[in-house]
Amino acid sequence: MKKLFLILALVFILLVIVVLLIIYFPTEEEKDLGIRKRLPSELLQNQPQFFTPEQLEDLLKERGMDDEVLEEIRRQFYQYPDFSRPLDKRMIDLINFWYVEAQPLPIILNPNLRDEKKISDYIKKLQNEGKTESEIQKLIEEEFKSYPTYIFQTNKHTLTKGDVLVATLKIFDSKGNLLPYDVIEAGIFADPYLKRIRLGTPEYNDSGIEPDEKKDDVYTFSWKIPSEDKKYWGNLTLKVKVYLQEYQNQFEISETFFSSPWVVAEFLDQFEEEIKDGHLYISAFLKVNKECEYHIQANLFSVEFDEPTHWVTYKNILSPGIHKITFQFWGKIFHDKEVEGHFLLKDLRGYCENLPFPPSWFLDPTKKDFIVNAPPKDEPLFFYIPYTNINYKTKRYYRLSEFSNEDWLSSQKK
Repeated sequence: MKKLFLILALVFILLVIVVLLIIYFPTEEEKDLGIRKRLPSELLQNQPQFFTPEQLEDLLKERGMDDEVLEEIRRQFYQYPDFSRPLDKRMIDLINFWYVEAQPLPIILNPNLRDEKKISDYIKKLQNEGKTESEIQKLIEEEFKSYPTYIFQTNKHTLTKGDVLVATLKIFDSKGNLLPYDVIEAGIFADPYLKRIRLGTPEYNDSGIEPDEKKDDVYTFSWKIPSEDKKYWGNLTLKVKVYLQEYQNQFEISETFFSSPWVVAEFLDQFEEEIKDGHLYISAFLKVNKECEYHIQANLFSVEFDEPTHWVTYKNILSPGIHKITFQFWGKIFHDKEVEGHFLLKDLRGYCENLPFPPSWFLDPTKKDFIVNAPPKDEPLFFYIPYTNINYKTKRYYRLSEFSNEDWLSSQKK
């Protein structure tokens, strides 16, 4: 059911996005306001850095915009390269990359609605009783409104070697009031696609013992990856059996998180900086333990203004050893944000793809057929570079005049 409700939540979010797109779509009355004012702001502010050029083109076609507006949107989007994009405080997924925003989920009281097969059987039963599809939908929706809900808030969506998962559990009645509960049992379980086994028992309490804050009917659970054993890799599940006094019954609720126990690579506290052709380059050094195709990201902040400026990406196949990862911070973004001074490179993070063939094959034209026909691995898709709080402040003060104010030019853009 949790999966079903996550799907429903996603559908709801998509509907909201569609409504926003309709709201932003220019009307005939708005056409005299000029092209720039008619541009949908979500394309120019919040989301452009998440679109590939192909996705952007598809979205523009779906919007049915006139050529004049389409050309202006493209011009705005392609001011900057895809590897160096503007960043602002609204982009929470990039500024707080490891954070996961918890959503309330129902505690299913009706045993007929606790898994997909039972739901299917329940719907067939109602159909046999003569109820229409709309009546069944309304009946189930009304029932869910009366259910208690729970929120698992975790400190991270992904655990890497050395990290500790900290999760708090709140349970509410249908009116949003906090419900007291007792924890009967708790366990960490392996990725079902690897091994369906119990991996261990998390620490938990509601007595104010760290990491719990105080006795407040909110239990806190904590767990650390014990070793680099493969069984700790993948989508692990924290399962908790609780007893709700109000319902005189026990219920099992769960929270899933990703675990990456290996140190495939690690960032070193070593950096270089230079300004070249009007763009700022900062290089971070990475110790690579496993050959892989790495995807690495970082953020840049203005020190004097305490404002985010850039989000940069780097992608390359790296062999074991020490590698210099050079990030390019596009000069025009400094001008558009009107910032100069010292800058802070932070939020270094990255992952490595678990390919079913050596990543070096990408560089060998003779391996094309082998790549296409390689059987997929029955394993998780990624390894994550362990979390680091290492950052780097530029050694010197950069004047705005030192940065280029030119748009990005490339063969791809042309």
